[in-house]
Amino acid sequence: MLYDNTLLFMINGLSGHSVWVDKVMMIISEYGPVIFGLYLIGLWFIGSSIVEVTENRKRALYAFFAALLALGMNQLISHVWYRNRPYLDQPVNRLLQGAQDASFPSDHAAGAFSITGSLFGRTAGSTALMVFAVLVALSRVYVGLHYPSDILGGMVTGLISSWLIERNKALLDKPVAWLLAIWTTIETKLNLPVPARANNR
Repeated sequence: MLYDNTLLFMINGLSGHSVWVDKVMMIISEYGPVIFGLYLIGLWFIGSSIVEVTENRKRALYAFFAALLALGMNQLISHVWYRNRPYLDQPVNRLLQGAQDASFPSDHAAGAFSITGSLFGRTAGSTALMVFAVLVALSRVYVGLHYPSDILGGMVTGLISSWLIERNKALLDKPVAWLLAIWTTIETKLNLPVPARANNR
């Protein structure tokens, strides 16, 4: 698609002009998923009361399920329609090696927006997380690993998956309760500390 290539060259064409900007975008592109994972881990341990801690843990689990669903959807789509990475067909500036799998849809975008879609407006820092998701998405084009439409496709699967999980939470009540019970058992056996602020109420 003409517009896709135009946007690809526009965004990717920004690379190669500043070593520092390139390094920052490479770090965001490569390690962005780690930040989302750390956010979910942090969410698991914070809260101003036992009730809030439990609610945050449920939110973290719903976001995790949404990410799994989004990545599963991506796998199905990529098997139905396989698309080469842009560096295989276009003269782009490739800053990272990246995976050798299908380009469409972007797993990074799907994971980022499934998690932010699940948490946006519901947890502290979720707005900053959404901004970071956008940066991760743009960075994948910047480093030459995705077309803009790959990112759009990943965003759509991510947001759809978060919506589906939100609409069908009742179906996840039992597995969520089971996972929380397992964690409570682990906490008890290992004598792990309850989040500090949760002791205040």
